[in-house]
Order: sequence, then structure tokens, then C-alpha cells
Amino acid sequence: MSSTIRARKVRAPAAAQALLRRVGRLADAQGLRAYAVGGCVRDWLLRLPTVAELDVAVQGDGIAFARALGRALRGRVQAHEQFGTATVLLGRRRLDIASCRQERYAKPAAYPKVSPGTLTQDLGRRDFTINAMAMELNAARFGALLDPHHGARDLRRNTLRVLHARSFLDDPSRILRGVRFAVRFGLRWDPETFAALQEAIRQGALGWLNAGRLHRELERMAAEPNPRACLEALIALWCDA
Repeated sequence: MSSTIRARKVRAPAAAQALLRRVGRLADAQGLRAYAVGGCVRDWLLRLPTVAELDVAVQGDGIAFARALGRALRGRVQAHEQFGTATVLLGRRRLDIASCRQERYAKPAAYPKVSPGTLTQDLGRRDFTINAMAMELNAARFGALLDPHHGARDLRRNTLRVLHARSFLDDPSRILRGVRFAVRFGLRWDPETFAALQEAIRQGALGWLNAGRLHRELERMAAEPNPRACLEALIALWCDA
């Protein structure tokens, strides 16, 4: 399936198009740049009909933008001031809206310190290249793919690759997320990523996570289409490290 990915534009599902264009028009009216980001962009490149949960990044005040969008769409808004994020609830559909931001890890496995940033910095803080892509929502360039880390190329090559060598040490939960993505999409570990993964496992990085974060990631693994394959893949990585 991933071998068909060639476009420099993203074709969002028809069920999401009208909503995304409304987001883009509001951003235009407020003089902001807005982008669909992360997993939904990845899924749309794979022609998967992800519409229930959409992630939007705004170069500006994400919470204020979410409140304006909630008023325009008559949705319910839940703001998370400490993270600079908000959720707009529209029936069964939700938009998670965040200000573009950058992160810094004071020590391995700690929660990152967040500060305002550019879209480039926002994409650069993410876990894997396949999740570090954005789709423009402003009307003039609606659908344009922004892919500074070559995530679309990695999808074509069925490759799972981190953005930098310390990724698993900064956030060991990425080990578990990587296993889920590898199994779900049939991806192979990039050799350098695999070496960094094995080193993180040898250092006991998963043990650095607090119980709450570890439990959440294991719950997500249990909710995967093939949780047994995820668990077997994790055990295999552990044995090989």
C-alpha cells in the first residue's frame, strides 16, 4: 500500500474536508497559519479514512483559536492551559488544537519543558518521521504537504525512523509507540534507529518511565488491531538487545 505514495499534496477524506476548510478559513480571517499534523496526515497518505480525531497546529495562540473555532462551529471546548492546547468536541468528532511549540528534556524520561515555537520546531520534536508531517489548511495552499524529515519517503520504503539519535533516551515511551507503528503498518526499523533502540533497551530506558505513562502506552498497545503481535515484537526486541 505505501509504495503508491508519491504526491506532494495530501488528500484528506471527504468526511473531513469541509471541517478542515472551515479551520483554514478561520485561520485566514485571524491572520494565522494552521496545519493538520501528525498521525492523521500519515494516515491520509496511506489512504486510511481517519476523521474522528484530528490534530491541528497553529502558529499563534492555539487556545484562543480553539475557542473561536468552538464558537463558529457550536462545539464544546476543553482548554489545557498548562500545555497550550485545547480540544474542540463536535459530536463524535474531536479536534485537538495546539500552538506550535518546541520541547526540551531536562533529563531522560522527564516530561518535556514546552515553549512557543515554529512549525519546523514543532515537527522536529516528534517521535518518528512518519508522524512529523503537516498539511496546510489555509485556503491558498490547502492540502499542501510539509515534510521536512522525509516521512512520505519513509512510508514508501516501509521504514520507521526517529528524528535524532537520542530520541528513545529522551522519551522511552517511543519504544512502545514504535513497536505499535511497526506492527500496524508493516514497517521495518531503519538500521540507525534500530541501533539506538537496542541501546536504549540495554540501558533500561523503559524502566525510567513513571507508572502512569507506562500504563497508558500498554493500554494503547492492547487496543491495537493485533496486540499479540505487538507484544511478541516487543519481547523479541528485548531478547535481541
